[in-house]
Amino acid sequence: MKTITSVELAKLAGVSQSTVSRCLNDSPLVSDETKARVKKIAEEYSFQFNTNARGLKTNRTGVVGYVFSEDFSGFANHYIQSDLYYRIRMQLLEHGIDVVPVFDDLVEGETSSIEKSIGNRRYDALIFNRQSVSERVRTLLEETRIPYIFIYDTNEFSEEPFMIAPRHTKIGYLVGKSFCEAGYRNFVEITGPAQRIDVVNKHAGFASALAAYGVTMPEDHILCANYQLETAEQVTLAHTDLFTPGTAVFAQNDMLALGTLEALKQSGIRVPEDVAVIGVDNVVMGRWFHPQLTTVAIDYDQIISMTAEWVLSVTEKKAPKSYRHFLDEKLIVRDTFLLDKK
Repeated sequence: MKTITSVELAKLAGVSQSTVSRCLNDSPLVSDETKARVKKIAEEYSFQFNTNARGLKTNRTGVVGYVFSEDFSGFANHYIQSDLYYRIRMQLLEHGIDVVPVFDDLVEGETSSIEKSIGNRRYDALIFNRQSVSERVRTLLEETRIPYIFIYDTNEFSEEPFMIAPRHTKIGYLVGKSFCEAGYRNFVEITGPAQRIDVVNKHAGFASALAAYGVTMPEDHILCANYQLETAEQVTLAHTDLFTPGTAVFAQNDMLALGTLEALKQSGIRVPEDVAVIGVDNVVMGRWFHPQLTTVAIDYDQIISMTAEWVLSVTEKKAPKSYRHFLDEKLIVRDTFLLDKK
């Protein structure tokens, strides 16, 4: 059965939230009849009352939860998320804090593992590698007062007080500007899942740069590959007619770029002589391929060190009132892009 929040419990019992709290704390200010009714409903709905929510407990679990993105499908398929998780965990282990993965496993009508872990106060803090959380999860976080932060995949335009994020719009703009300044006027964009905010913002920045140079990109030149190398290879092979000489390809991450490069190689299309390619992330594999991948670098070392710094501050009860940091982007020019194609 799905658990409920204190707001929902109060509504079901026909009392205020403060009365719910008094009932569950056996306050003498509430009648035995009301306390019995509230406790019965709480038990029926597996309500997790936790005195941590009121700051009555100071013991630490020594464990931090790391919540992966909604579309996470395995460590092998999500290189950056996996790398961030591993390196943040190794850094915090040096301070006696473990970081454990938390995944979506929501079944309709049931409580998700994220909700259960919050309700049970399983973690000292939560790291969300995603753009947002549901209102239900946010309510649980507020009730339990578990510190949390959004990193990497989050929305750069959100007003979250705790976040560490790249400016995906500026990344897209940098790629578009670099292509246009080099003289390219025909473009293909290989994107991640359409519903992701980083995908939306990268595209918006890229399109904005093209517009600044008086260029538009046809809708059918935008190919979705769901951030998967194999899918990028497949969609590129299926649309080789788009990759005419003089075309510039913006792959929204390096795995997409590497899949595109493989497909272009199979099709006899030369890079960078015929087609230029720029990716995003600066993953180490980009230097293993030939030609070596031109990419936009994001300082992941900074994400890791800042996240660890924040975790240590909140677990030591020295949490800042706000912790908002945005990462700079830098174009790393290698072999797949000609600075001047003319």
